[in-house]
Amino acid sequence: MHIFITGAAGGIGAALVAACRREGHAVSACDIDSSALDTLYGEDPGVANLQLDVTDAQAWQQVFGEAWTSAPVDVLVNVAGVLRAGVTGELDSRDVALQLNVNLLGLIYGTNTAAQHMLERGDGHIINVGSTASVFATPGNGVYAASKHGVRGFTIAAAGDLRPQGIEVSLVCPTGVKTAMLEQQRGDVRSALTFAGARALTPEEVATAIVGDVMRDKPLELYLPRVDQWKGRLCTSFPEYFLSRVDDTRSLGIANFDSPDY
Repeated sequence: MHIFITGAAGGIGAALVAACRREGHAVSACDIDSSALDTLYGEDPGVANLQLDVTDAQAWQQVFGEAWTSAPVDVLVNVAGVLRAGVTGELDSRDVALQLNVNLLGLIYGTNTAAQHMLERGDGHIINVGSTASVFATPGNGVYAASKHGVRGFTIAAAGDLRPQGIEVSLVCPTGVKTAMLEQQRGDVRSALTFAGARALTPEEVATAIVGDVMRDKPLELYLPRVDQWKGRLCTSFPEYFLSRVDDTRSLGIANFDSPDY
C-alpha cells in the first residue's frame, strides 16, 4: 500500500514510517522540516520525502496531488501536532493559533484533500491521530484539549460523510507518548495531568496499533490504553465530577514527573 504520513520527522510519525516500511508499504513521509526527513529516510527508496506545512491548504493540494500522481494513496495518517501549555487568562495568542492551526485546521485540510482524491476511486482510509485529550478537557492544556476535541468531532462527522462512499475514517487517541512533546511538558505543573496515568506509551506502541489493528479493522475510534475511552466519556458526561478530581490527579502527575514509567 501507499501510506501518506504527516509529522514524519519524529515521534509517532517517524515510528509509523518505520513500521510501515517493515510491512513493505511505500511511504510518502511529510513534515515541515525537510532536512530531518532527508536525514532519516534519504537512503530508503521506499520513502518519498515531501516538505509540507499542514496549515497551508494550497500546499496540501499540491503535495498530496504529487504523491497521488506517483501512486494512488491508500491510507492517509494525520499525525502532525503541537502542544503549548497555558492557563486561561495567561494564554499567548500565538500559541493558541499555532495549536488550532496545526492540530485541527491542518488535519481538516488533509482529510478533505485526501477525500477529494479517494472519492474518485471509491476506496481509501483516513486515520486521524487525536489524543486522550480528545475526551478529557484538561486544565493547563486547555487549548490543546480544545483542538483535540475538535479532531474527534470532525473525524466522526467525516466518517458519516465518507463511509457511504467507500472511504473509511478512523480516530486514534493515545495517552501521553514518550516523544519530544512529552519532554517539553515534564516538570511543568500546568501539564501535570498528562503524567497522571499508569505510564506513557512508546511511539512504537502507537505505530504498531495503527499498522495493525487500525489499518486492518478500520475502527471508528481506538484509544490507547482502551480504558481511557470509557474514563473520558465518563468525565465528559459528568464534568463537575471530573473537575472535582483535578487537584488530586494533578498531584499524582507531579509525583510522576521523574517516574521511569514516563
